[in-house]
Amino acid sequence: MKKIEILETVRDADTWQTRTATWDDICQGVNRPVLRLIFTSLAPLATAPDALRIRIAKEFRVPPFLFSRVCLESNGFAGCEPSLDDEGNHIHHTHWARFIVKQIQDRLNPKRSFIRHQPTQDLNPQQVPSRSLSIPIHGPRSIRNGWEWYEMSFFVHWTPTHTTILCFDFPPHLKTSIQLTLTARQEVLPQSDPYAIIATALLPDLVSLYDNSVWSIRNHICEWEATRKEEPDYGLLHEIARHAIHVSETLSVASASARSLQQQLEDFRATQRRGDGPQRSHHNPFSFQVRLLEGLFARSESNKARLQNETMLASLKFLIWQHGAFHTAAQRDSKTQVQIGEEAKKETAAMKAIAVITMTFLPATFISSVFSTPFFFFEPGHESGDGLTVSSQFWIYCAFAIPISLLTWGLWTFWDVSSKKKQSRALRGH
Repeated sequence: MKKIEILETVRDADTWQTRTATWDDICQGVNRPVLRLIFTSLAPLATAPDALRIRIAKEFRVPPFLFSRVCLESNGFAGCEPSLDDEGNHIHHTHWARFIVKQIQDRLNPKRSFIRHQPTQDLNPQQVPSRSLSIPIHGPRSIRNGWEWYEMSFFVHWTPTHTTILCFDFPPHLKTSIQLTLTARQEVLPQSDPYAIIATALLPDLVSLYDNSVWSIRNHICEWEATRKEEPDYGLLHEIARHAIHVSETLSVASASARSLQQQLEDFRATQRRGDGPQRSHHNPFSFQVRLLEGLFARSESNKARLQNETMLASLKFLIWQHGAFHTAAQRDSKTQVQIGEEAKKETAAMKAIAVITMTFLPATFISSVFSTPFFFFEPGHESGDGLTVSSQFWIYCAFAIPISLLTWGLWTFWDVSSKKKQSRALRGH
């Protein structure tokens, strides 16, 4: 059988020692220490042979439903089960809790796949399908995408002489931190309080994990705020929002679980006082941790609000960009139309120049064609000598060509001016 790690105290020396052992060694109950912590994983235990699981449950009075699939996939809870004798004194007291934390890394990558949850309608609630444990909903594969889930549970079995804490699925650095906290502690933990070690060593380190979780989201939001881009990465923005929602969810459940532990401790002390005679004043160590979790939850809600603000800002920028792109396209089209108009004006001016030249020579050519009169002729070898001869009736050509040319110019000018005036009146009318 696979060995597990045990952290226990020796009453005589009041020191902490670490060793490894099997569940058979633990369940034998020989030389049981006053206080011990057992670090193990819950999934292999839940899928262990029924005989071993029943033996462990009987040894530490673990309720069977804690091995159910519902509890193994829960986002957090806390409960207790006291056992009293006829006089109202505690024979033993068990309590348990589950905390999950989402740790966000510096770089996030969207996850393109997911593990589908299998319905439990046809399953025995006291059994856990091997598939759901071998392929957990929150598996280690998410680390490569930039986040990691810590799904931790603990179970405390207390009697007036012995205390055993089963710590399930604690990350290695958290186990090391708990060990350092306990070994550095000068005072001996009171055996009369089953909640002392939880409030002293476990819960403060859990609060530290939640603190890191909240601040990691805050870092991503601050980085987004400091480097706002013209074209936002909406996929990354929604990825941060998704993780912020998860962090708030786990904090909310953790706060409720801590308050439940707080109430359990008060009820336990009230029961103890009834058997102790005079009532004594007790400080509740969970109060401070509850306040810390509530404060972190408020900070997480603030992160969500800031993220929503960034989402709205990015959406507004997109709308402005879209609107500006439309106007930019319209301005570009307008400039193109202006350029086309300018080119048309140039072509019109060229056509006018050609028309003016044509009108200048066309009337004279027309008159010359009508009269068919050669006003200029050249006859080589003529008695008058070689040279160009002008007819004595050349004045007839001039008398007709010049007035007709001027008349043509005048008519064209009158038509051009009249057309421009009509266009101006039409534009003013609109």
